[in-house]
Amino acid sequence: CDIISHNMLSGRMCFNIPGKVVQAFFGFCDIRNFTDITEILTRDVVKVVNTFADIVHTAVTDNEGIPNKNIGDAFLVVWKPKQGISAQTMAENALRSYVRVILVSQTSQRLLELSSRPEIQQRIPGFKMRMGFGIHYGWGIECAIGSQFKIEASYLSPHVNMAARLEGATKQYGVAILISEATHALFAPAIQQLCRRLDRVTLKGSDFPMDLYTYDVAPARPDHDVSDFTAPVPALDFFQRVAPPWSSREFRARYNQAVGHYLGDTAPLDWHRAVELFEECLNEEEDEPCRRLMQFIYDTADSDGEPPRDWPGYRQLIEK
Repeated sequence: CDIISHNMLSGRMCFNIPGKVVQAFFGFCDIRNFTDITEILTRDVVKVVNTFADIVHTAVTDNEGIPNKNIGDAFLVVWKPKQGISAQTMAENALRSYVRVILVSQTSQRLLELSSRPEIQQRIPGFKMRMGFGIHYGWGIECAIGSQFKIEASYLSPHVNMAARLEGATKQYGVAILISEATHALFAPAIQQLCRRLDRVTLKGSDFPMDLYTYDVAPARPDHDVSDFTAPVPALDFFQRVAPPWSSREFRARYNQAVGHYLGDTAPLDWHRAVELFEECLNEEEDEPCRRLMQFIYDTADSDGEPPRDWPGYRQLIEK
């Protein structure tokens, strides 16, 4: 309301008022398999969107964030550091919001009933309602966009686009959440250690490599109640006790060692050793990032199984 009212003069949109540059965490979340869901449920797909909207908006608002846009099957949400709340707290609030959305969605009776419909299960056996999430930190232009006929608060920035790219890339790694390097760097060290570095990439629209991270959200237990995820506990308590990652410390250490050999930054560049460590991880847990990175190595390595001579230490993700 404040953003829009700032751009209104005598009840009309003023086109000569500039936007405001802010630093913020931009989050983009998207409902999975939305085309299939829409074709199957037709008008009842609105129940799915509004159920997810309620879960997302509530989690974000409870964690000092702002729901900004509803875009069909996607939502843009924003966390702005402000007086009395540090960037670290806001970064952790953003991740906490996403973890909460995943867990509350898994326990939502309405979503369970909709995903259990025979016509959905016939087309997508074993289907469950899910979302993908991207989070990135950077500058954005906070402004009102529109005309005298329609006006809305918005954020314009390549960093907003980057959050959407991250969400899209979750499918390439088989994870629910992708966290940018800029966001991960602001977590408390104890929370950083609960995340996994997935890769180093350039995303479409950027020439600068960045590390990508994820948080391994454990499935909600049958005895979980929504109140378990919504209680106002300190961030570290939430991530260590309420919603700890499914991956063990030992698993993450072995996985991170494999990634170090794959990228050649925290360990000697050695794709043979990286594959061996990824295989050890897979012997312990079924893990999509391990499989996807091994496949990339197999597809990219030279005839000796080592990186090609022009390997820059990162890869390009060119899909939107």
